[in-house]
Parts: sequence; structure tokens; C-alpha cells
Amino acid sequence: MPLNIEFETNLWKLSGSITYDEIPSLIEKTKNFNWSDSVQIDFSQVKHVDTSALSLIFELKRNAKRYNHNVTINTPPKNLLKLAKLYGVEDLI
Repeated sequence: MPLNIEFETNLWKLSGSITYDEIPSLIEKTKNFNWSDSVQIDFSQVKHVDTSALSLIFELKRNAKRYNHNVTINTPPKNLLKLAKLYGVEDLI
């Protein structure tokens, strides 16, 4: 299932799968985002993730930090939390 993103004011809703193949298109879609405020990313409709989802989250957090804002992850899938714990980065999610 392809990854989709819906932008609302300070809420991004992701749906589908976050895999290595999907990351470049998502980065491209967010490249010109106006970081005027912090963003919440809703993962409730994400069906599958692999380890590249962690890289995506870190990249988005770095981008927000450049503008003194934050990215908060809402309703992360259980497998994302398991991967974060496995790699010792659960505090960063």
C-alpha cells in the first residue's frame, strides 16, 4: 500500500506503508513545508513500517529543529515502537 500524506495546519496524517521505497517521495512532499510552528504527525492509519521509518522521523525532527520547532509522533504503530526500542532510540520517538 503506497504511503499517502494529508497536510492540515499543524497536523500531518500518514496512511499506507512507510518503507525504504516510499521515503524519497515523502521527503520531497515535505521539502517546501513552511516550518512556522511545530507539527504533529498522526501514524494511526499507517499499516506497515520498516526501519526506514525511524530515519524519516529523525530527518523531519532535524528539519523542524532548524526552525526551532518540534515534530511529535501521534499513535505510532506497535512495530515502530518495537524497532525504536531495538535500536535504543525509543526516547526520540
